[in-house]
Amino acid sequence: MTIGILFPDAVQNDARRLSACITGVADETGNLAHQVVSSVELQLLQQRWPVGEALGPLPEVQKGLGIGRPVFREAITILEMHGLLDVRRGPGGGLFVSAPSAEDVVGALLMYLALTGARQDCVHEFRLVVWRMIVEAACEAGVHDLASGAEPGPWGFAFDLAQLIDNSAMMTAARFAEMLVRTCDGGGAPAHDAALESALKARNLAGAFSRLETLAGATDHDAPIITLEAIERSLSWSKRKSAMALAARLTGEMNRDPDALEAEWETAERLGYTGAVVRQARRILQDFGIVRCQRGRKGALWGQPVNPSGVIRLVAPYLIANGVSACDNGDAAFFLASSAPGLAAKRASEGRPVPVKLLPPFAQSTDLIDLFHVENLLLDLSGNPILAIMVRSLGLANFLTDGTPLAPAVGAEITAFNRRILRAIESGDIKAAGALARSKARAMRRPEANLRRLA
Repeated sequence: MTIGILFPDAVQNDARRLSACITGVADETGNLAHQVVSSVELQLLQQRWPVGEALGPLPEVQKGLGIGRPVFREAITILEMHGLLDVRRGPGGGLFVSAPSAEDVVGALLMYLALTGARQDCVHEFRLVVWRMIVEAACEAGVHDLASGAEPGPWGFAFDLAQLIDNSAMMTAARFAEMLVRTCDGGGAPAHDAALESALKARNLAGAFSRLETLAGATDHDAPIITLEAIERSLSWSKRKSAMALAARLTGEMNRDPDALEAEWETAERLGYTGAVVRQARRILQDFGIVRCQRGRKGALWGQPVNPSGVIRLVAPYLIANGVSACDNGDAAFFLASSAPGLAAKRASEGRPVPVKLLPPFAQSTDLIDLFHVENLLLDLSGNPILAIMVRSLGLANFLTDGTPLAPAVGAEITAFNRRILRAIESGDIKAAGALARSKARAMRRPEANLRRLA
């Protein structure tokens, strides 16, 4: 069956504004092909990413989009490279909706971390936050005995617990966290832990959290930076490994020599890649804002600072395509977003710099877009880029899906929470920052009549 959705006017301006706010970039490149990619992605998100559905023959899709052949070909190359569309040739062929794999998502996330100079401790910190989320949910649900379930899976106790409590968003977060940790240092989570299960059985959440700290080990703030070379070596599990590995290599070359940019055919000839793989690698770098592709001999220029938009726009389709429900999504986003102020306060209490920002003037607005801008600021204060990306991806998946209710306009009340949260962060009060963040998150999910009392 063909679904007729790829038309420019199908995406409303409100959806575009919301997407730009969540991803953090309104127009990454100024490139028409990327504008087409963004439009297609938004429409597929609003249609709950119908994997396997036909969009139609290539000429018909191009006509529906109202663009020329060169721009259309570039846009389809980008979407196909990300695993979002599948091009099938021959009779019965055309464009079909597909979805990125977990390996694609983690590969892109690792690239972003390497390009921004992130240290490996952020990976371990994110995994601990995910563990705490799943253990708290398991404690509330009365789930504790992993041994009574099916055979242990390959992703450790947290994934199996999330599976037992039947929350697909938490399962996804646990799997991503485990893949990231294993890529960085090879240490995997245990399948079972008797002390943890004992604490869960007694519904002793404090005891369970204490055990998680032990399992996670001490945080190493001097952990090495995630390197591009390590990313290049680690991409052996991705079906699009060649393009991602080449993107890592090209970035390393450009860091060493800004004049190393060259024409795509020159790169292909020098390094022994096909022209198609070099084009895909260049588009990956364009997604991260590292280069701005152009016509001409070199075909690229240095771009803006690295941004997380390309990663967020992979995670959200993965979530929807893998059947993550709005309810599961909301529960995971609730906990993860509420963890950010506590992490920021912990950094302040340890004497590490936390750039607490005054709330901007738009923080008083009741507009949904402005509320998202403030939430992004608070996520950034956590100092954990993986946490920020995951929460924003969950938001993009939920708020652009048909039938998903939007958060209420609660401007003044939520601003009161935000000011108190910032004061707690500045003073390094971990307990107060966490409690206020959770109260605010509950308030945003309750009827507006309850907000003044909670604030």
